[in-house]
Amino acid sequence: MSPTDRAGTRRPPHVLMAAVAGSVEAFLLLLAALLYFTYSAFGPWLAVFGAVFLGLAIACVVGSVLALRGRTPRVLMVAAATAAAIAVVLIAISVAGGAGFDAFSAAVVLLGVGPVVLLLQAPSREWFAASRDR
Repeated sequence: MSPTDRAGTRRPPHVLMAAVAGSVEAFLLLLAALLYFTYSAFGPWLAVFGAVFLGLAIACVVGSVLALRGRTPRVLMVAAATAAAIAVVLIAISVAGGAGFDAFSAAVVLLGVGPVVLLLQAPSREWFAASRDR
């Protein structure tokens, strides 16, 4: 897909970087989902976490594609923010439980906050508004 949409305006790099961060976050969420599904034999609640992370991974991929096409930034923003919020809770549980700092969850937090911040920037909002008008 060309960085120029039909109306002739160029896609801002903010949108591209948000989509890349969302895709990388989706990959990390997929890894987490597979890990939770693998260890679900030790507790059925782990399968619930796996299903949640799998759903968030799919939402991040779909949101990244929708953002790149200029359709809507909302799907990526909601999925990334939700994954980041869950990761913050998991970091707090890990630290409170004495297991120490969880770097994997910290990466999910950073990759979740990134798309939200990038898609809320003025160039991104203006581009989505122009894309909506066409």
